[in-house]
Amino acid sequence: MDALRSGLRRRIVALAALFCASATLAGCHAGAPVHPAARTATTPSASGPCGNFTIAYDPTNGYEASAFIIGAIARDSLGCRVAYVRTTSRKAWRLVATGGADVYLDGYGVNGLRSKLGGPGGPVTVVGPNGVHGVVTMLAPYFMSQRGLASAGDLADVDGIGWGPTTTPAITTVPALLALAHAFVAFQHLDYAVRNYNQVEPVKGMGALMQQPSLDNKLRMPDVYLAEGPRGLLGDRPGQRVIDVPGSAAQPCQRDKRSTLCSFNEFTYVKIANSAFAASGSPAYSLVYSYHLDKPSVANILELVALSGYHVGPADVASWLNTHATVWRRWLP
Repeated sequence: MDALRSGLRRRIVALAALFCASATLAGCHAGAPVHPAARTATTPSASGPCGNFTIAYDPTNGYEASAFIIGAIARDSLGCRVAYVRTTSRKAWRLVATGGADVYLDGYGVNGLRSKLGGPGGPVTVVGPNGVHGVVTMLAPYFMSQRGLASAGDLADVDGIGWGPTTTPAITTVPALLALAHAFVAFQHLDYAVRNYNQVEPVKGMGALMQQPSLDNKLRMPDVYLAEGPRGLLGDRPGQRVIDVPGSAAQPCQRDKRSTLCSFNEFTYVKIANSAFAASGSPAYSLVYSYHLDKPSVANILELVALSGYHVGPADVASWLNTHATVWRRWLP
């Protein structure tokens, strides 16, 4: 019986290894749970008129220019009837899955939803990266850096870096990063609270949070913020400094219903589309499929985002479209 069980176990391991070798699944190994690969976007072939085209976007993330760039091109060059739907980066996956929007152009994180909705036969097609790289980082008012706050190791010196005797040290962030903030506090053994920025500023989001350190610096108000966004928007700026945080600080992070990211490492924003829309032959999908920004274009667009006060609208992208026609015409079907 033991020999039979041993032989059966060897067969199972061999079959698992064979499956891993033949499938394109990241991180597959014997004994590990197998997650479905993302549905692969195939090269589209456009046919017929565009018709209606609905683009979802997150108006609070500090970077929604992509929605208005693609919308303007689809309207003016493809004759689409373009509509925009406000959402959040997490809710966008289900919105696209149910057909409430055809595409969302700045997806990130939410690996569970990506596996569930974007797997083979799923309602969401992960089209590919849009060319913008994001990062999670820590920001603080400049005066705190003047008092010695330069890295995660300096946070424990609460008096020295400017918290004062009556202020509770805290890390403030948005719901998508709360789990990461709690993990960071635990990993660094800090006596810090974690605050939900949406409870402090209910109508504001990531775009406002990214500007908060500079406002705090003017008032000499101590606070530390965990922010997510395009790498070009999260550097040192007047009134604020980036605090060096080790990637390993995310180690104990456990995702929950609200959390999106559990990493301080760089990630890539991806385009997602409703799978029926991706197979429809719409020229708008061909446009989305081809949409990819090179580094100079990313830098130009992020400058527009900053100039708009992190509240981008259709008018804010007009100048980029006028001066980068040679870039976006390559995306047309």
